[in-house]
Order: sequence, then C-alpha cells, then structure tokens
Amino acid sequence: MTDNIRKLANFFMLWFLLVALTLGYWQVWAADDLTNDSRINRARLQEDANLVQRGRILDREGNVLAESRREGDGWRRVYTKPELAHVTGFHSVRYGNSNLEDELNGYLRGAQGLTFRQAFDQKVLHKTVRGADVVATIDQRLQAIADQQLGNRRGAVIALEPNTGEILALASHPFFDPNAYEREAERLHGDNAAPLLNRATQGLYVPGSAYKVVTYTGALAAGATTPTTRYTDRDGRFVVDGFPITDRNHPGVEEFDAVHALAYSCNVAFAQMGLTLGAERLVEQSRAFGFGDAAPIEGLPTAPSQVQTQPNFLAGKAGLASTAFGQGQLLATPLQMALVAAAVANGGEVPIPRIYREIRSAEGQALHYPRSGVWRRAMDERVASQVAQAMVVSVDEGWGKPAQIPGVKVAGKTGTGEVGAENQPNAWFIGFAPADQPRIAIAVVVERGEGGATTATPIAQRIMAAALGR
Repeated sequence: MTDNIRKLANFFMLWFLLVALTLGYWQVWAADDLTNDSRINRARLQEDANLVQRGRILDREGNVLAESRREGDGWRRVYTKPELAHVTGFHSVRYGNSNLEDELNGYLRGAQGLTFRQAFDQKVLHKTVRGADVVATIDQRLQAIADQQLGNRRGAVIALEPNTGEILALASHPFFDPNAYEREAERLHGDNAAPLLNRATQGLYVPGSAYKVVTYTGALAAGATTPTTRYTDRDGRFVVDGFPITDRNHPGVEEFDAVHALAYSCNVAFAQMGLTLGAERLVEQSRAFGFGDAAPIEGLPTAPSQVQTQPNFLAGKAGLASTAFGQGQLLATPLQMALVAAAVANGGEVPIPRIYREIRSAEGQALHYPRSGVWRRAMDERVASQVAQAMVVSVDEGWGKPAQIPGVKVAGKTGTGEVGAENQPNAWFIGFAPADQPRIAIAVVVERGEGGATTATPIAQRIMAAALGR
C-alpha cells in the first residue's frame, strides 16, 4: 500500500515537473517568439474580438456613426459616415485603431465598465459581451455643410460651442473610408495628400493675419496699444532690420487706429504693435491661448501649436515684427485657432474642447464623462470685450464682410498664411456668432486657397448661419 502511494506521489511530482518545464519554456524561452508571431497575435485578437460586440459611436442626437454587425462567427465594423473618419477613426484587428476607436478602445471593446457578472461571462464562460457606446458631440447637419463646403479642396473646419467646448463639426479633407481601411492601408499611408492626417487637430499651418487677434489681445492687456492708438502706413511699407513689411490690400490709406488696423489687416500697424509689445509678452499671450501645448481633448490626437521653431527667432526685431502680423515661424492647428475665437467669445476663458459627451453601457447607464470646463484664461473680460468689438468691425466694415449674416452680429478675422514663393497661400477665417451671445465659434483653413476673405470666410459664414437657423 505504501509503495503504491509512493509511486502515485512520484507520478504526480513528475507530471507537475513536466507541466512546469513546459510552461517555463513557453513563458520564458519562447515568450519573445510568441509575442512577435503576428499570426498568433492576430488569431488571439480575432478570437477575443469575436467574443465582443464592439460598442457603437453615436452623434449628439443618437444617430449611429459606427457599429458592429454580425458576420459569420464574428463581427464587422460598419461606418455610416465615412467623412467622419477623423472623428470615429478605424478599428482593425490587423492594424489597430485610431481616433475615438483607439482613445476609447477599452470602453468600446468592453474591457472597461463591465460588471463582475459580465466580466465572468466573457472571460470564463466565453459569452459574447457588448461594449459601451460613445456619444459624440457632432451635429450631423452642420457636419454635412462643412464637408459639402470644403468639397474637393484640402483643408479643415472645426466648429464648437464656445461655452461648453463641444465640437459641433470637424471636417478634414481629404478623408478616407474607414470601411475600406484594411484593404487600402498601404495606399493610404503612401498617399502624398495625407488623407490619414487629421488636419483639424494635427495639421500645422501658418495662421497669417488670423493670429493678429492674439497680438492685439496681448498689446491691449499690456497697455502697448488701445483701440484708438493710431498707426502710420504712408506708403504701405515698413522696414525692420532690412526686412521689408508691406501692405497691398489698402493702397492710399496712410493711418489706422488699432481697431481698423485689425479690420483691414494692416501688417505695418501690427509689426509696430508687436515691437512695442515685445517678444516675451507676445509669447506669454500666445501660451495663454494654448500655444506650446496640445489641447486637452479626450478621444483625438492633437498637435501643439508653435510660436517659433528656433529658440532665438523672436530675439531679432524682424522675427518679432513678422510674427506679430501672423507670419514668422508661427504654426497653428485649426483647433487652436478655433479656441482663440472661443476665448474671445467667452470673455477670456479658453474652454476644454470635447469630441464626445459621455460613454454609456449597453443598458444606457452613464459610465464616464470627458473632462470639461476652462482650460486656461487668455485675457480678462475687459480686453475680451475690446477684441470682440474689433472683430465685429472686421466683419461689418473690413475684409471679413463675407461672414455677415442678416440680422446677426458676427465677429471674425480673416487670414492669409504665406507658405513660400512657389506655393499659393493658405486661406483662414476665425470667428464667432452671435457676437453678443455667442453660440458657435469656428476656424476654417483652405490649403492653397489664396485670400481668406474670398475662400475660407464664405465657408464659415454658411456653417455659422446654419447653426443659428439662418
């Protein structure tokens, strides 16, 4: 009897040793091979994916933008609005995810927000679990207008509620069809038109005269100018350290006050204003709006806007003067410039931008809300009011006239970003409406669009008018 027990014990010891050695081999010696074996990884990911009905992405009204539909033993991700690819992103077992599909992947695939019972059913019983839904802030009606207005041109539109930071429309052209991403991935990554780039949040453009709103804000706050300060522009030419600054838009006008210098986009006046303000204060004001930091938007990748790309560029008078009127080494995303407009509309507060309202379970229970509120204060209310008044004059009298909406006061600023002698400039418009009770702030950039007044401004006007029911 004792011998039988000893033999049985030895058997189990050998069996456990064999299992331990086998596990040790696969987990230690062969671990790298397993980790790097794409076939095994894809098979594992596909098996996991088949057990999850990925959550939906909805617009602000509950319309479906992305959902998973049963196909054989698994699920097929379907995107109902391909033009919103830069919001929804794509989901791929082979290539991964992007945008909302990536940033909120844990909730969408059911790894976050599950009850203990749901997690047990999925992990132990291998039952299908449904992921959480994401409710986006997008207004499909405004989104359709933004896409239609951009058309085949390259560029971006971003429109948001200035008080909440909720993004109503985000258009980035060219876009791609996320339904076809897996079969088109190689071509898309090699496309010189960069359809995978989210131009609205990651595209960096010279902002041109749209940046004069930042300069004017800083100069007012520092006491370097007032709305009635006058600037001389006798021959439309001003030379700073051998660098010529010219004004071609208003020949024969010899003098501007600061308000009309903004309205008519006087480069000479803003060069002088920038020199009076100084580099340190101009940088401080830019940072107060958000330059230098990526906007804290949950759900989308963002790029930080830049005041200068070389540390000492603003140390020279020519660099400072050219930056003050919107050129120099400035690079800004449309999102950043929309936040500039929103800050003026908000009495100086820069809102935290939001691309989704909430994440909720399949049963409708709220699981998570994005960060909201004020990101930073760019100016006090007095300065914000003065800047807003100048932006209204820009639309009432100046180059922003194409932004006018009958019966509505609109505040805005055009811009033309020079990008080299060989290339046509990029056209800009930033603004908000109504000027007295803002409900929408917007930034539009059209690549190689020539003048902001003729190209970008009409796009913004139609979107703002639609948002206000005009």
